Amino acid sequence: MLLFKCFFIFSPCTKDHGVNVLIKLCSVKQYADTVFPLLMEQLLTSPTNQLPAYAEKTMPIINEENKTIFIKTLTARLGDFEKETKRKRVEKVIKKIESRK
Repeated sequence: MLLFKCFFIFSPCTKDHGVNVLIKLCSVKQYADTVFPLLMEQLLTSPTNQLPAYAEKTMPIINEENKTIFIKTLTARLGDFEKETKRKRVEKVIKKIESRK
């Protein structure tokens, strides 16, 4: 746990790598339940310029079990964007996830 927190107190590049590690760990069944909340925490607190990329990278690990919390997390951030293009990218991710069966 401490290791993951260390990823997010340094440079943006280190944070990007930390998010990528969390995404990869979420794809491993034995870690998914523990790591997914940490990933959602990062989506809630990440800079708005990085959020669209993080949301897009997270899409492959979204399933029926975590779909609702992922959508709620992203929706909670929609009002934070200054740039409409960034907001639209996140909205596109939400729509794609919502349309999955």
